[in-house]
Amino acid sequence: MTKKGQLEMGITLMVIIIFMVILIASLILYFRFTYTQIEENKESILDQRYNSLLNVIIGLPEFRCSKAGVESECLDASKLDGFREVSDSNSDYYKTIFGDVEEIWIEVIPENGKDYYDQIEYNIYGGSNGKGVIYSVPVSLFYPDYKKYKIGILKIRGIL
Repeated sequence: MTKKGQLEMGITLMVIIIFMVILIASLILYFRFTYTQIEENKESILDQRYNSLLNVIIGLPEFRCSKAGVESECLDASKLDGFREVSDSNSDYYKTIFGDVEEIWIEVIPENGKDYYDQIEYNIYGGSNGKGVIYSVPVSLFYPDYKKYKIGILKIRGIL
């Protein structure tokens, strides 16, 4: 009788151990897939967030071109040239607009010269540390002193 009871206890213990192994393996797989899904959702949300921020930046009156009070679809290079000083003096306000963005800048195709017309980059916000994902959109830059347009690329370096 005791040998039969020991055999049944051994079988029951083996079933419990196998059940626990299967349960632990399924939980590990479940959490791995859930983590992967969360990472994909995070990337999607960051894409949407930074793309909408690009649109907000393009629409800011601090950067927009205007002729006789009418705004057009371009960025004013003379406003961009002095914006860094304005953003430094009003850092709390622009921090609420730009959020946790590491850097915002505009790259322009270089030409010869020495004034803001020939500047190849306008650093708008933050510093360059080389980390993070870059989101970009082409923009039209208007130089009011020269009455000319150039093409630039508005870039945002977001968090990883």
